[in-house]
Amino acid sequence: MTSNINFNPSLRDVQVNPYPLYRRMRNEAPVYRIDALNAFALTRYDDCKNAFMHPELYSAKDFIKQAFGDLDPVPEIPSLIALDPPDHTPLRKLASQGFVPSVTRSIEPKIVEIVNGLLDDIEARGLKSGREFDFVNEFAAYVPVSVTAELIGVDASQRENFKLWTSDLLNAANRASLAEAEVSRIRASVAQLRSYLEGVVAERRRAPTEDFISQLVKAKVDGDMLSAIQVLSIAILTHFGGSETPSHLISSSLLAIFENPDVRDEVNGNRAMLPALVEETLRFWSPVNLVFQTATRDIELHNSRIPGGSYVLSYIASGNRDERRFPDPDRFDLHRDTQGHLSFAAGPHFCPGSHLGKRMVVIALNAVLDRMPQIRRLDPATDWLRSLWVRGAKTLRVAY
Repeated sequence: MTSNINFNPSLRDVQVNPYPLYRRMRNEAPVYRIDALNAFALTRYDDCKNAFMHPELYSAKDFIKQAFGDLDPVPEIPSLIALDPPDHTPLRKLASQGFVPSVTRSIEPKIVEIVNGLLDDIEARGLKSGREFDFVNEFAAYVPVSVTAELIGVDASQRENFKLWTSDLLNAANRASLAEAEVSRIRASVAQLRSYLEGVVAERRRAPTEDFISQLVKAKVDGDMLSAIQVLSIAILTHFGGSETPSHLISSSLLAIFENPDVRDEVNGNRAMLPALVEETLRFWSPVNLVFQTATRDIELHNSRIPGGSYVLSYIASGNRDERRFPDPDRFDLHRDTQGHLSFAAGPHFCPGSHLGKRMVVIALNAVLDRMPQIRRLDPATDWLRSLWVRGAKTLRVAY
């Protein structure tokens, strides 16, 4: 299928507003070769979901190599997210025991405490700053990293270091655009993160408690248990995923409130609508733009050929706006049936922490709306992150 579309996701104007191009690609070139990335983009909902459901055709094996390269914190073993069935299946069953309901329920009071503690600090500073702050960098970015630190069991004395290590781990995905000195600094920081978590894993293996890592240490399925290095790898993967996506989801959900006065009125009148707000935000502005895969063999799709070994990008952000699946997809609709959106992927790699992540966002938004009912944005234009991978505001100045 030929087309005169010029889609280069490295360009700033595309990153700011890719959705019109997504629509054109879905209709004119649903299998699109991105020359700048030497990869093929899938943009229709059914094609993206099919890629997630068929790892025998679309392998996850190169995911970590693309995300971290030689900055991978645990290069000795394949990460869970880079394994395909059948190797993936038993490890996934063991890893999922870290998210047993007792763990996620027990951490909810701590989420409330973390959120209110951050708001306390913001309000204390607000007495001097005129009740203005950066919602992204002073609040939304700190909620998930603090919660995952609590989940993993990071000692209070190491929380500030842990935030720095986490920021550097997330920045590893941008290594190609960084100076050599910065990459070296990130390498050292990632090594510190690994060293610290190795100590936590060793301690939990010696004296398990009821936290996430302890559940991984104790997990047993059909007589199999996780090794120390496997627990470490899963803990780092959980922290990586759990620190990035919810941060953007918190800020994007607030942006949705700002941009849709009817939504704000309804949510303020009925906080039970907050989960619906979060689900529609996930669909409308998926925090993850794409999932990286590799074609295991030649694939014929929509009169196009994807050669075996080619990189394939399943564009979640486009699939979630596919009019074939979601009517009037470019309208933010609080009452839309969002079931089946792809923001947590699907199939073998569906995100096991999705429930916890969404609860975290609901708790955070509820507290913000309770304590800052007059919150408003100060800049009418959103400063979106410069990223191929994620969708989120870089900054969001607000007053309350």
